[in-house]
Amino acid sequence: MHSLSVATGVAIARLLDRPNAETTGAVTALVERARLGLVMGPSELTAAMMFAQPLVKAWPEHWLLAYLIGVDLGMKYLHDGFYISDIVMFVTDIFTLKQLKEAERQAFSIAEWSGIHKRFFSFRNALASVAVEYALFAPPRPDLAPNCVLDDEHTNVHVLVVSPEESTAGLREQLQAADPEASISTSSSLLDATQVMQQYYHDGTRVNLLCIDSALLLENENTADESAEIFSRSQCLSQQLEPKEALSFFACKPLLVVISSAAEQVSFACSTERKSSWDCVVPTRMTSQLLPVLLSICEV
Repeated sequence: MHSLSVATGVAIARLLDRPNAETTGAVTALVERARLGLVMGPSELTAAMMFAQPLVKAWPEHWLLAYLIGVDLGMKYLHDGFYISDIVMFVTDIFTLKQLKEAERQAFSIAEWSGIHKRFFSFRNALASVAVEYALFAPPRPDLAPNCVLDDEHTNVHVLVVSPEESTAGLREQLQAADPEASISTSSSLLDATQVMQQYYHDGTRVNLLCIDSALLLENENTADESAEIFSRSQCLSQQLEPKEALSFFACKPLLVVISSAAEQVSFACSTERKSSWDCVVPTRMTSQLLPVLLSICEV
């Protein structure tokens, strides 16, 4: 089961104000059926949730239909040649084609169309956070296999690790264990990473996952409030690492993850301030457990 299928199940259950195992399991099963039937990768799963969210809010008693129409609009947003009849053929025939077409017509007036490219990556980041939260706090699930490799896609992930030299080897080994085919680059300072990222953008090389060791964000390792300093010093992080001309092209934006021993406190500071320059923050002690989840979200 893909990590984004589970994250979507959790997210929709929360929208329905029923964040229990029964609702989460029912939604997750539907999402996984759609993923397998329509060969959906992380981008398609993200787009489906982006369109499904306002529909679930508008049709809470018909969340199943809302998600299916979200899949329909998301697939059409990303691909030419997708037909709503594909849902009947490959996902479920619980609704007739006529019913789906009528729901699709109504959905056009509910869907949010402004700033859609930017919102696409906002939803990716939100689902990534839910996936990480689930992996941290939910009981282990033996059927949760986060990798989703599609036969007709190139899925190798390019990771840039920004970490002090003494920590780089360990993180690199964890990445290789999680995905032996991942391409891994390293930088030992934010300045070096900035230059590397600028060169990558200039060359047209995409970075899918950007891992930052929070130690590089600390001026004083013995600071009394580590989380506050990490949060404060990271506010211009994405601007440092991504050229301005690339920021508007969100198809190139990597998933920016801060790895911190004070992850819970940093996340709380982020929720309080309602802004952050990273996309996800993970605890150092859980890095090896969470890397497969993060890599699966970054597959292209």
